[in-house]
Amino acid sequence: MNLIEKLICHNAIGLKRNFVKQGEIVVVKVARTLASEITQVGIQQTIRYLGVTKLWRDDRFFLALDHSLDPRNYHEEKVRKRIKVCDDFSKEFNVKEYYGPNQSILHTEFYRQKCTPGTIIIGADSHSCAHGCVGALAMGMGASDTCMPLITGKTWLEVPEVIQIKFIGEPSFGIVGKDVILHILNKFGRNTIALQRVVEFSGNIKCLSVDSRFAISNMATEFGALGGVFPADEVTQEFIQKRKKKSDEIPLYFRADEDAQYFGKYEVDLRKVEPLVAKYPNPDDCYLISDPQLYEPIIDNGVKVCDTIKYLDGVFIGSCTSTQGEIILAGLLLDVMLRKYSLKPKNRTETEVQYQRILTPGSVIMSNYLERIGILNIYRQAGFRVDAPGCSLCLGISHQKALPGEIWLSSQNRNFRNRMGKGSIGNLASACTVAASSFNMTITDPRKYINDIDQVLYNDLTESKRLRPVQISEPNPIIVMDEDEEQEEKQNVDNNEQEIIRGLPQIFGDDVDTDMIIPAPFIVFRGKHLANKSFHYYRPEFMDKLKLGHDIIVAGEGWGSGSSREEAVSCLKIGGVKCIIAKSFSFIFYRNLLTLNMLGVIIKDEEFYDNLTEMTQIQVNVQDRKVIVDNKQYLFTMSSIEETIYENGGVIGLYEKYKDEGFSELVKQAVVKTENKGGCSSGGCSNKDLDW
Repeated sequence: MNLIEKLICHNAIGLKRNFVKQGEIVVVKVARTLASEITQVGIQQTIRYLGVTKLWRDDRFFLALDHSLDPRNYHEEKVRKRIKVCDDFSKEFNVKEYYGPNQSILHTEFYRQKCTPGTIIIGADSHSCAHGCVGALAMGMGASDTCMPLITGKTWLEVPEVIQIKFIGEPSFGIVGKDVILHILNKFGRNTIALQRVVEFSGNIKCLSVDSRFAISNMATEFGALGGVFPADEVTQEFIQKRKKKSDEIPLYFRADEDAQYFGKYEVDLRKVEPLVAKYPNPDDCYLISDPQLYEPIIDNGVKVCDTIKYLDGVFIGSCTSTQGEIILAGLLLDVMLRKYSLKPKNRTETEVQYQRILTPGSVIMSNYLERIGILNIYRQAGFRVDAPGCSLCLGISHQKALPGEIWLSSQNRNFRNRMGKGSIGNLASACTVAASSFNMTITDPRKYINDIDQVLYNDLTESKRLRPVQISEPNPIIVMDEDEEQEEKQNVDNNEQEIIRGLPQIFGDDVDTDMIIPAPFIVFRGKHLANKSFHYYRPEFMDKLKLGHDIIVAGEGWGSGSSREEAVSCLKIGGVKCIIAKSFSFIFYRNLLTLNMLGVIIKDEEFYDNLTEMTQIQVNVQDRKVIVDNKQYLFTMSSIEETIYENGGVIGLYEKYKDEGFSELVKQAVVKTENKGGCSSGGCSNKDLDW
């Protein structure tokens, strides 16, 4: 087995053997769940709907208030309501790991203090995959999907396809995880080799700190992956042994077998990694700082957005992706520029809007440490304002927003349209590149200044040490013994009712992300108010067309990539969309479709898309698995697991019917379907049809 298969196998419940195969459906133990105040709204709504009065483990839910809060907006009624909802919930359910307003970005103190190697983590946030940095299988899901392990301690997974990225060589000093993941995005492209797969990082990983691994795993979702996992090693062991509070979880150090199978194997030479800038609005549109193409005009959907991004209105160092180690390194770089080169932060005249330089450390704990070692004072001397921990500009729904037309360089993880604020133009780079660019407010290569950083001081401040070996682990799943199994008569659970969906399409291209579907400022809305904001910025005519019968979405590859927000499904469902046909879906979006019982259809045949117009009548015969256009039929498949969830009214429906046994019942019914179709059910449900 590869590393991912071992992680799933070890945490599996009810296997009949001690291994798993790609494509099988298994029920797994979930060690911890996590959520923010934004996704907590959906989680609480689901819990109330299901009548749940007790969490599976009140010490295994990590709730942090970070996405929309800032000390400068606490007075706003909507913000006060969010805080109260989370306060009341944490008291009612005795939540032990509750981080109040602006105490920690959701992922920061979770990976630093809580995440354990060898476990499975589910978070109501797409960047939950970041926790693969410590050898956990961590994935983001929608709020209702996250709710299931929160109240049962379990979820279902299809054993995913896995690609291996092997690191060779060592990076130059000053190259951090953000540089590495931008290099990977540039080399392979977004939503390509990693799409709907898990990335297993291997090779020379000892030269990468856990902070660097965190940034790489964090942006696995920008790569298109379900997650990105590093094998836990000596670096991981030293990292978790520094934690002040010890957990009752036992860290496990799995390794892939030598003959493990992968969907693909790739190599990345760390010696070739250089500082890059990802140009708005795509995280894989990366350029060397010296490349003239970086500064060419941006044309988006046929409209020129700006002449050049060379000259900046603002710089931002922050978000969960910007780790303590990276902030320290960038701070030391600023110190070199201030002291050795006697540079001064450039300012505009009094009649102009001033440049903005903003730093938001990931947590109060991190801020206190950076203050104590003098790093925050360096940032202030370089003209930065140090804000309270929070997502801030990374999501642009808190107090701080970039203005329309403003050009920013940011160390965050996502540069999608309207991400930092409506109409803003965000570009991505490492914190060092952002820091170097902050003096003259033009994009600047940091390497000239990195070479002057005191490496001994940097290692002291980041507490880098030599390490001792770890004890390698092997999976130990919970095996179901034959004598313990309930002997039940197998029934044919096929649904014989004909379900025909008819409508006109609205046609989209590739890589339509959740920020386009439902912009971040509106994800706290509910009901029709939420639905009316569908494609509010990207395609404002969407709802009007929907009312005229254009109620089938037809799209290209990677539909629903980006955020985990289940509102991207619910807004369409509430608005009246009957189904979505696409070449492929993002993993989290498709999970949300299944959870909320909305039909998603995958058609790969290019002929279906070639002559389609928005006046083409479409019929979807769900029972016969075919889409009919102009008397031509295009077949699609539904795996046994999809059929079972769909027929039970979504994952929420499964819980309503079977409570804590819902996932076990899901697998049982799916196995019966598979056997009725002539498939195999040895230990799980095989699914070869769906290309996730």
